[in-house]
Amino acid sequence: MTDPVLLRDEIEPGIVRLTFNRPEKLNALSTPMVRALEAELDAIAVDKNVRVVILTGAGERAFVAGADIAEYQGNRTREFAAYQFESRRVFDKLEALPKPTIAAIRGYALGGGFEIALCCDIILCGASARLGLPEGLLGLSPGGGGTQRLTRAVGRHMASDIMLAARRITGERAFQLGIAAAVVPDEELMPAAIERARAVLKVAPLAAAEMKRLIRQGADAALPTGLAFEQEVLLRLYGTNDGQEGIDAFLAKRDPEFRGE
Repeated sequence: MTDPVLLRDEIEPGIVRLTFNRPEKLNALSTPMVRALEAELDAIAVDKNVRVVILTGAGERAFVAGADIAEYQGNRTREFAAYQFESRRVFDKLEALPKPTIAAIRGYALGGGFEIALCCDIILCGASARLGLPEGLLGLSPGGGGTQRLTRAVGRHMASDIMLAARRITGERAFQLGIAAAVVPDEELMPAAIERARAVLKVAPLAAAEMKRLIRQGADAALPTGLAFEQEVLLRLYGTNDGQEGIDAFLAKRDPEFRGE
């Protein structure tokens, strides 16, 4: 019996880790892996016990080193298009997940691997991290959102340099560009991701979900529209039990007990 291509484990209450598990293939994305990821995202979205998700790769060499190119061979246009549409749907679902997500990257995060990371809310890199969108070397272009999400993250000229020259950037460079929140030694990567997840757990879940939506959607809106959206969200959160609990706890100098309601 083969090992599952995606592993799920609960690190501690509220924190779930999803591990891409094809280390012999540098965790290359395959159709079964994409479908397993979608199934987990669907389950996590409705599970109130899950508050934060950490995504990482098995082994020491890769987060996800891109797609399994063997699936591309043979000019099978219909199958290729179906895989691309399916991947895009799952990547969009990851970005829209109403729970904060953390990508913990060491080794290669190329092509679809980098695109998955760009869908996450927080990216942490180990010193060995190498990120890029090298599809042009195959005569192709990114198809899982890379051209759009990377450009929005770093601007047109830097995104052009990374894609048009098929450059692989280090974790340190990703940090300098504002893609990664931190870069740490590889052996400290998972402890750093867990520490960040614990910090996220202190934020009210409704507030976290709304702020995540504001960040993602507001960036594409005109400033007055984004500001109006922000204020509407704040007023709605003020009327929730968690909003009142947070205020009461602050004034009473105690830790709040958020219930997501």
